Amino acid sequence: MSAKFLVLGELALNVKIGKVAQNSPWQPFRWQVLEMGPVDVFMPQGADERVQTVNVEVYQDQLQGYFLNLDTETPFIFFGVRYPEDNKTQMPSVFEATFSYDEAARWMDSNEEVQTLPLPAPVASWLAELVQAKYQPEPKQRRRPQSFIKPEERG
Repeated sequence: MSAKFLVLGELALNVKIGKVAQNSPWQPFRWQVLEMGPVDVFMPQGADERVQTVNVEVYQDQLQGYFLNLDTETPFIFFGVRYPEDNKTQMPSVFEATFSYDEAARWMDSNEEVQTLPLPAPVASWLAELVQAKYQPEPKQRRRPQSFIKPEERG
């Protein structure tokens, strides 16, 4: 069953993954998401690099996660990365991308590798318009400390 009725917007991106050298005797390189851009703009790739297209969907039920991301000094896009046969020497692929802090946290909780890139200003503006139109943060409610409540009224 598809949840397309929850999708508020969608963005297609080209994502480049490449090999980055490291100064380590145990791991001489790592695979890293290097850059992203619109699908209609050619992105050159070199040796040990690959460009793949990823669709990022903005869901109604993830608005709080988008809000939390946009409310930081530097908003990010989060990429879920998987390696073939769990072999980190082989080039990985991006299985999904999101703008939501909450969704990225769920991926990390389930031991998925999450990589980030700063969100470009035009994409951040587009996302902010969607969030502003649909999301109203819940007002913070102060809970009265249990020590101030009569024992028979405590929950």
